[in-house]
Amino acid sequence: MASNNAAGFRTSPSPTCILLPQEPLLPGISDNVLAIVLPTIVYAVAGAFFHILDSYDLFPNHRIHPSEEELKRNHVTKWECLKVVVRYHIMQISIGLLLNYGNGPAMIGDEACKTYNTALAIRSLRNIVPILLATLGIDAKHLSLATSSISPAFAQIIAGSSSISASTFPNSHTNTTPTSLELTLAKFTLDYLYPAWQYTLALIVVDTWIYFTHRLCHINRTLYRIVHAQHHRLYVSYAYGAVYAHWLETLFLDILSFVLAGEIAKLTARQSMVFGARHIPKQFSFPQPPKPKEKLTPNPSQYNFSTYTTFWDNLLGTTWADREAADKRYQRTREMTKKRGPLKPEKVSVTGIEEAVAEGKGE
Repeated sequence: MASNNAAGFRTSPSPTCILLPQEPLLPGISDNVLAIVLPTIVYAVAGAFFHILDSYDLFPNHRIHPSEEELKRNHVTKWECLKVVVRYHIMQISIGLLLNYGNGPAMIGDEACKTYNTALAIRSLRNIVPILLATLGIDAKHLSLATSSISPAFAQIIAGSSSISASTFPNSHTNTTPTSLELTLAKFTLDYLYPAWQYTLALIVVDTWIYFTHRLCHINRTLYRIVHAQHHRLYVSYAYGAVYAHWLETLFLDILSFVLAGEIAKLTARQSMVFGARHIPKQFSFPQPPKPKEKLTPNPSQYNFSTYTTFWDNLLGTTWADREAADKRYQRTREMTKKRGPLKPEKVSVTGIEEAVAEGKGE
C-alpha cells in the first residue's frame, strides 16, 4: 500500500520556463487588435442578421415589440440610428487602439512554472483542512488512515501537508516539492477556476458600473435631458440599434465599463474577445428566446438599470418588471414635459418628448 501511495503522490522537480511571444490567432493581425475589432464585427453580423429577419417579418411571435402601433413611437429614423451606431463603434475601436498602443503580444511558455507555484500555494492551503476538521471534532489523522485504502487522494487531502500527512503517508514527501495531486489541482485551478473567476469579476464590474451610471442618468435631470434622453428616443430598438446613445453615454457608460472590467479582472486579449463579444445586448429588436428560456434570462426586464443581472436592482429596490406600470410612468413624465414646455434648442440636443424628468426607468 505504501508503494501505491508513493506512486499516487510522487513529487515533481521545479521546472525551467522560457517566455516566448504568443502567435496570433489570425496571421497578419495581432490578438490585441482582433480583441478590439471583434465585438464590432460580431455586432455588425448580428445586426444585419436581425435586420433581415425584421425586414421580412420572420418569426414575428418572438419580437420584443410585435405591435405596429409601438413602431410609431420611435422619434429617430433608421438612418439616424445607424449613423449613431457607426459613431459608437468608431469611438470604441479608436479608444481601444489608443489604449493598446505599444502593447506587444502576450508571452507564453511559463505555464509549467505557474502550475508549479500554484501547487505550492495549494500545499500551504492544505494545512487548513486538518484545522477545520478539528474545529468540527473530527480527527484528521484517524479519518485519513480510515480512507487511505479506499481513496488515497482523498485521504491525502484530509491529511493536509503537515506532520499528520508525513506520519500517515511516509512516502508522500513533505518537502517543498509539490506532489502530482497538488499539480493536478493547480492545473485545474489555472485552466478552469481562475478564468471563471476572471469572467465573473469582469461581469460584476460591468454590471455595477452600468447600474450606477445608468441610475445617475435618471436621477440627475441635467444628465437625463442632455445625455440619456437621446437613448430613449429609440423606444422600439431597431435590429442594429442596441447601442444608440449620446456620445458621452457611449464613452462613460459603455466603453469605460469594459475598459475597467478588463483591467480589474486582468483579462488577456483572447479572453477580452470572448467577453467583448458578449456585449451584443438583448436590446436588438428580435428575436427573443422561446418562452421557457425567459425564466433563465438573468435580466428579463428592459426597465431595470442593470444590463446583465438584476442584483443591484433587487438589492437597492429598483427592480421593475411590470411593463404596463413602466409605460404609465413614462407617460407621466411626457405629460410633465409638455406642461413645462419645450427647452431651448441650444440646451438640449433631443426633441421635446424625451425631456422627461429622471423618475422613470429604462435602459
